[in-house]
Amino acid sequence: MPRLAPSSGSRGGRRREGSLREAAGPGPGAAATSGVPATLRTIGVRPSRRLGQNFLIDPRVAERIAALVEDSAEPVIEIGPGLGALTTLLAATGRELTAVELDLRLAEALEARLAAWPAARVVRGDILDQRADDLAGGAVTVVANLPYSITTPALEWILAQGTRVKRAVLMVQREYAQRLSAAPRGKEHGSITVFLQLHAEVRVLFRVSPGAFHPRPDVDSVVLELVPRPYPGTTAEERASVERLTRAGMGTRRKTLANALSRALGLGSTTVRPWLEAAGVQPDRRGETLTLGEWIALARHEPRVVG
Repeated sequence: MPRLAPSSGSRGGRRREGSLREAAGPGPGAAATSGVPATLRTIGVRPSRRLGQNFLIDPRVAERIAALVEDSAEPVIEIGPGLGALTTLLAATGRELTAVELDLRLAEALEARLAAWPAARVVRGDILDQRADDLAGGAVTVVANLPYSITTPALEWILAQGTRVKRAVLMVQREYAQRLSAAPRGKEHGSITVFLQLHAEVRVLFRVSPGAFHPRPDVDSVVLELVPRPYPGTTAEERASVERLTRAGMGTRRKTLANALSRALGLGSTTVRPWLEAAGVQPDRRGETLTLGEWIALARHEPRVVG
């Protein structure tokens, strides 16, 4: 799994290329959104357009996301809290809250801001080095604002926590959200689409316009809810096999499925073609045209190679 630096609440890149940052919104202890540029300059944070660092400045968006986590007894892990626009709204409920932040400048400022709420804390570090078991008690909700470049490893981390994550409320680029729910044959349909279908239910909640950020990005965003669950009727082994097969079969979109699987898995056509036909899949189809049910059928009919 690639290493993911915690989002700092903005549309940004990896910390090793620049961390993500969110501007403070309204709420207890938060700076006014109108003072975001000055606040960032004070702590030495300069948004990078190259890395896609766009700070949330619309207080209505922070309030709307916070309202989605309405049960104050629900523990929350926030990836990349930044200046705490959302963090302070969640902390003010008295809930157990763990905010994971890699950028030391942002973490230090947020620690002071959260001092009034003893159930809230900041963990400095890379979210991919953490386990939900160590960050909070019981089943948690994960909240994050994720850029396109690291959304996939973030989703992988969330789903890898198993039953410890009850759901996730995530802001992502609208284009990425479309990939998650894309139908077969469409250009957005890919292995990440199948991966999410295998492991979670995803629902788009609302859209966020570019004007909600500083600097203004070129794309729209959406807030979505992700609820982890294994796809009904499948085993963990089958799901792992489907993940492997989709990466192999969709790695080169111009190749037929038979050729893609043969090359990626090192199998001859005399093995691959009968396998596909036994699963009810025509060998000359391309991987992006298969439904999830057809990928599961392929996994269930996969030949055992003795070598």
